[in-house]
Amino acid sequence: MELTINGKQVHFKFGVKFVRELDKNLVIEQNGVSFGLALAVKIIPELEMANIATLSNVLFLGNRTETPKLSQGDIDDFIDECEDIEKLFDDVLKEITESNTGKLIKAKMTK
Repeated sequence: MELTINGKQVHFKFGVKFVRELDKNLVIEQNGVSFGLALAVKIIPELEMANIATLSNVLFLGNRTETPKLSQGDIDDFIDECEDIEKLFDDVLKEITESNTGKLIKAKMTK
C-alpha cells in the first residue's frame, strides 16, 4: 500500500512481520495464556469500528519494514489532516484483509 505523506510516497506492508509486531505489542491473554491473535481479536474489529488510534498504530507498524520510515507523530498528523478518513479506513482494511496474513482471518470471521 502506498500513501503520499509530507510530499513523499510512503509504503506500508501488512505481512508476516507486521503480524509478528502486532502480536508482540498487543498480547491477547486468557486464563494466563498468551495468544497471537491481535489481528483477529483486536485490529480488524477496531478498524471496522473506526478506531482512529488503531488506524494510526496499524499504519505505524505497517511502515516499520519499509523506507522511508515515518514517526508516529507524522502518521497522526497525516490522519488529522486527511480529507477522506472513511476512505483511508476502507483502504487499510481492504489491504489487510486481502493480504495473505489477513484474508483467511477475515473469511473465518465472516462465517
